[in-house]
Amino acid sequence: MSANRFKIDDEMLKEVAQTRAGLLESKHLPGWFYTSRELFQHEIETIFMKEWICVGRVEELANPGDYQAIRIAGEPLLICRDNSGKMNAFRNVCVHRGVEVATGQGNLSKFTCPYHAWVYDLEGKLLGAPHTKELQAFDVASCELPSVHIDEWGGYLFVNFDPDCQSLADYLDEDDIREFAGFLQPENTRLSHKFTVDVPCNWKFVPENLMDMYHVGVIHKESFGGHFPVANFRFNLKKHGYNATYESYTMAPKGVTLFGTMPWLRGKVEELFACTTWVRPTMNIFGRHDLIQPWVAHPLDVKTTRVTIYTQLPEEYFDTPGFEEKNQIYGDFIKLVATEDLAMLESLQNGVGSRGFAPGPTVKLERAIHHLLNYYLDRLLQNDDSARSVRQADCRDALEEAKATHGEARDGGYSRFFQAAE
Repeated sequence: MSANRFKIDDEMLKEVAQTRAGLLESKHLPGWFYTSRELFQHEIETIFMKEWICVGRVEELANPGDYQAIRIAGEPLLICRDNSGKMNAFRNVCVHRGVEVATGQGNLSKFTCPYHAWVYDLEGKLLGAPHTKELQAFDVASCELPSVHIDEWGGYLFVNFDPDCQSLADYLDEDDIREFAGFLQPENTRLSHKFTVDVPCNWKFVPENLMDMYHVGVIHKESFGGHFPVANFRFNLKKHGYNATYESYTMAPKGVTLFGTMPWLRGKVEELFACTTWVRPTMNIFGRHDLIQPWVAHPLDVKTTRVTIYTQLPEEYFDTPGFEEKNQIYGDFIKLVATEDLAMLESLQNGVGSRGFAPGPTVKLERAIHHLLNYYLDRLLQNDDSARSVRQADCRDALEEAKATHGEARDGGYSRFFQAAE
């Protein structure tokens, strides 16, 4: 039985009506959207229990027996690679009393519940349960950990709790993600650095911040914002999210490239090439000529979010002279940039909880955020199309602005993505 008690009423619809308006007539969402526990429970049911969630890279679970125990929106999840090499995902709850059968990460041949020593194999099947032979209607063979859908794209692992969910491929294709981000060939890269931090903010603030071009030259002025031309974004608003190409130096001190252009992009992009796409609900993929850096957010509660930043490099770079030193420079720099963002996210959470907060207007540099806010409302109201005509008009406006200012981008074949929505 769902514990959700969130109710949509006329007053709520009136408050969000301005967010549904066109970009330059709209306002941001009211503060309760980021503080309401009832709404958060509603989001769990309508978003996190329905959509595909990125949970990491395949190389983090490379060998049989490798496992990770994590939480997604409060749900304990166990991911492992079995002896056949297959990836499995289970609800991390013993079928006896619900205790988590594994914690942390590591390598095991089987999972033993720490409470009563019920034992499960890597396929989730119950191998044995002490003191159960005398039970009249108990069949060990019929017991197993509840499974969860798991699939892979580009070397990323995704899970979906919905037993009737659409395929991951179809899900990603709704926003052209497999084709757009596939240009970067993330499957041919390897995880070189990983940074995880718990941030005292609502999960929605994380992707909003990563789509926010307005703040880059302000809080990131000393790191990378000083050489980041925010006005040159070419937006393509999609059904749910957006794609964008732009010019940017790489994510290293002073924008200096440390390894060079990824082999499969040589001759196709220039050194200032950069792109980004949002994989709903909580993954932002940033690509540059030399690396890929996804950000993934997992809500822990209504005001706490776990943020993980991955840095991925071509496999061949790992054996080059000075790799460890250069990789550490990349890792330290993205941690610096993240720290600048995370301090502001905490402040955002504090501010929207104030009785004195009232949402302000959205500006052109917040175009992607406006689109994202309406994705939230689509899910909340269970209506995917209610504001689509407005967002299509905003998409056309963005394209015309980009062409007028920068002409046709030299984007290595990305131009096909940047057409006004049908």
